[in-house]
Amino acid sequence: MPNTEQPEDKDKETRPPSLAARGERRRIERRLQEAGIMCQPEVSLQYPTLAKRSVLRGVESGGAIKEIGRYVTFCDERGERIAWLQPIDSVGVNGRHAVVIARGLVSVEVFRVRNTYDVLIAKYDVSQPAEGQRSRIEARVLFRGRQGHLPLDLTGDEKGVAGQIVPEFFSRAGEHVEIPPEFVGALKAAVRGAACVGCTHQHYLTAPKAAAAAAAKKADAVTPVATGEPAPGLHSVAV
Repeated sequence: MPNTEQPEDKDKETRPPSLAARGERRRIERRLQEAGIMCQPEVSLQYPTLAKRSVLRGVESGGAIKEIGRYVTFCDERGERIAWLQPIDSVGVNGRHAVVIARGLVSVEVFRVRNTYDVLIAKYDVSQPAEGQRSRIEARVLFRGRQGHLPLDLTGDEKGVAGQIVPEFFSRAGEHVEIPPEFVGALKAAVRGAACVGCTHQHYLTAPKAAAAAAAKKADAVTPVATGEPAPGLHSVAV
């Protein structure tokens, strides 16, 4: 498996982005199936009957056993949390956790083998079709990290730091490769999911009420100060 690679900005995928090449992908999927881990990183195009406007559907899913894990979650293009459409309660563990519907999505996927991590961050949009044509998915890789290392056992004694750290990635020449900073928070959550043994819950998608409250809080933080007192940092001028 090659080392860390960075996508070209102009590269818009004609095929769905994948964490690994086809042959390796089959081996990964076979091993995950043996471990009882179901992760669905694919994003699908849906066409609501009433809205008459195509949307994207993703499923936050995955989990881990001690040796291996895989997890995918979703965020917006700024790396912010988004609300799920509905959570999913399953009979088993390490499966599907929540469904998200949106016009645009960023997927954050992690595959872990003990302390070695592969990461794929990809952006999905619905194309604007010409009249008479159907919409399609446009996908672009934002970051692809190969064989990153994180020298901690996040499934054991050091699981308390899961969700606070990410693997470190290097180029073929040994240079440090920076993860896009806006997606570090989502990646931390996905890393935690890929080390969550017997996972039964989502790690980054959030409940609709929580998402609305977070948006309101952010709006309040930039609301202009009402009449009466000057805004912090400003001084009134006598006329």
